[in-house]
Amino acid sequence: MIKYKQYLKSLDLKSSTITNYLWHVNKFLIWLEDNKLTQAILKEYFNYLLKKYKKVNTINLRLKIINNYLKFLGNNFSFDLLSDEENNIKILTKQELDTFLKNPLKNNKLINLRDKTLLELLYSSGLKVGQLVNLKKDQIDDLRQEILLDKNKSLKIKPGTWLYLKKYLDKRDDEIAYLFINFDRSNKSANKSLSIRSVERIINKYSKNINPPVNINPQILRNTLAYKLKSEGAQSEHIKSALHFETKSGAKNYLKKI
Repeated sequence: MIKYKQYLKSLDLKSSTITNYLWHVNKFLIWLEDNKLTQAILKEYFNYLLKKYKKVNTINLRLKIINNYLKFLGNNFSFDLLSDEENNIKILTKQELDTFLKNPLKNNKLINLRDKTLLELLYSSGLKVGQLVNLKKDQIDDLRQEILLDKNKSLKIKPGTWLYLKKYLDKRDDEIAYLFINFDRSNKSANKSLSIRSVERIINKYSKNINPPVNINPQILRNTLAYKLKSEGAQSEHIKSALHFETKSGAKNYLKKI
């Protein structure tokens, strides 16, 4: 658990959040006992949570934390969160989205080009923030204009997004492997990749520049993309692919809410 605690600290999480994560992971490990982390046993854990807890938010909190732990372990499995029909789904208007995506271009610095590329890719790719911050430059296929997600899966980059990504990479003169890096000179750590918390701050920064201000987070960007695809006739299978859901049922339930 020491290494996992160090990993959580690298994400710029609050100490109280880290304590909460460690507590829940410890509970999960107690439940797991000596069983191996197979998809079958993880699905058993999912069913265990459904039986034990009634509130969707309570179950989703545990799923989010275990997803984080599985990512730390390098396990490719990820739980789809439960949908809560009582929640209102926030979707940006076209004007709000356009203004938000244009905001970083008000300055012509490398850091602004990084932010523009990051926001464009976060919205258009359907990737989650955790996936985005772990991308490396060698995963970019210049010829095909794709991101190589793994050996068998690639993601086509939209032409408009590719334009900014290419400009951003051409201006980078460092040897850092990560695609999106921290330009803060006070950051002395060897790992220069942006943290999830850093991306959330970037999103918040540019959302404040919308008039009137709009509270934007990564999930709202995913909702907006899903709504756009649905309005164009996308079915659950397309949503599953575009937003990288692990299961068909997760994509189908999400599509119903949008």
